[in-house]
Formats: sequence, C-alpha cells, structure tokens
Amino acid sequence: MNRKSTIYAFILCCLLAFSDAAGQSKLLKRMQESKIPERGLVVMAGAGVSAVRSDICGTPGCNEFRPVVGIGALYKFDPIWSASLNLDYVKLGSTEKDPTRPLNVSFRTDVVEVTGSVLYNLLDAYSGSGGYRSSRKRFVVPYIKMGAGVIYYTATSYPGTGDLEDSQTTYDPERKYPALGIVVPFGGGLRFRFSDQLSIAPELLYHITSSDYLDNIGPRLIPGNDKDHYGVAIVRVMYTPTKKENIFSRKAQQGK
Repeated sequence: MNRKSTIYAFILCCLLAFSDAAGQSKLLKRMQESKIPERGLVVMAGAGVSAVRSDICGTPGCNEFRPVVGIGALYKFDPIWSASLNLDYVKLGSTEKDPTRPLNVSFRTDVVEVTGSVLYNLLDAYSGSGGYRSSRKRFVVPYIKMGAGVIYYTATSYPGTGDLEDSQTTYDPERKYPALGIVVPFGGGLRFRFSDQLSIAPELLYHITSSDYLDNIGPRLIPGNDKDHYGVAIVRVMYTPTKKENIFSRKAQQGK
C-alpha cells in the first residue's frame, strides 16, 4: 500500500465510523446512556503513520510514510480536562529529491518516544442537562492536546533511493547513536464513544524536537539548518476498565 492509499484509508475509516453511527439514531441513543461518571483511568493502544520534516525533506513528495505504534494511559479529571502518558515507537524516513542539492541521500530513523500531555475537550463530554446530564454522553467529542517528553533515536543515512536493507553502503553517523532529544507534541483529535468501556480516537499530532540529527545530517553538512520535526496520524483505541462490585459486601448489606 502506497502512502496515498494509506492516508485515504485512514480518512475513510474515520468518516465511516462517524456516518454509520450517526445514521442509526436508536443505536446512538443507547450509546449515549451511561451510569459511569466521566472521570477515571483509561488504557490505550494505537497505530498509524508518520511523516518527517528535515533538512533533506520538507514536502510530502519526498516523504515515505512509515508506521507508528504505541500504548498509553489517560486519566479523566472531569468532562473537560484529562492527562495522558504515552509510549510510542515511530519510524521515520525520506529521500532527497531536490536537484539543486548534491547529497543524493536517503535515511531511516527509529524513534522511541515517551510523552506526557494535557487534553482539553472542546465540547463537554456530557450531552444532557439537568437530571439527564449524568446519564447522557456525547458520541463525538473533539479535543486538543499538548505535551512534552523525550525521544530516544537512531538515524541511518545512505546514498541513493530504495530500502536501507538493499543498500550496500551507509554514511558515517553524524553523532553518537542512540541519542536523546526533547520533543513537544501538539494537535488534536476526535473521540468516538461506542460504550462505557470502548472509545476510538483518531489524532493528528505535530512533534517539535530539539534534534537536528533525525536524518543523520547535521550543521556540518548543511550549515544554519533548522531542527527536525515530524507529524503523526494515529488511531487510538481507548478502554475504560469497569469496577466490579464486591458480591460479598453487597450480600452483607442486604442482610442488615
């Protein structure tokens, strides 16, 4: 699957999830009903694609969309504010396609990212009012998020195009790898709530980093260049564990 097909499939899945649920009014009404407060712990797992902006690639034409996978946890403080902690594995890659530059280089980079973020819901998670507020929740909640963290990465560059595995030559590392850097992710997403336990959230996030070596090309080769950044499109599956009532304590209360 090429990069255009991957993006189209990602967008199509989001649209289908929304339109299919919105077209079923009775099902949507049942999905809104809830007896669980909008707070507490949520566990997450996700997958998506990444794109990089570096010294040799700043446009979609030279990017090679690479996979992203991750796990994490979210804590809802109330219907508006949440905080999350994520561990993501990101693969980056691109090929120099600027004819004015003699580098003729490609690179592949593996990134392990640990970030903490604050989430703000643009709509209240509850859709009801008065006595119905605690039992009705929105099917779709848009949100924005911003955070900070660290990246642990290894970059490899090589001449020409094609896969790294097919290249018989690699360039010397511009610095010692693995290396550490600071990352600031920000963006937003949509949370689709299917039940008290299950939600799905597609996100678009841009990551500003403190590193100039994600492409293994630093200021020695291109003086005065900017830091390297990357974007991520990811779909996270969110699961809210349910608290089981203690059957023995319940029987004890009934016996009193």
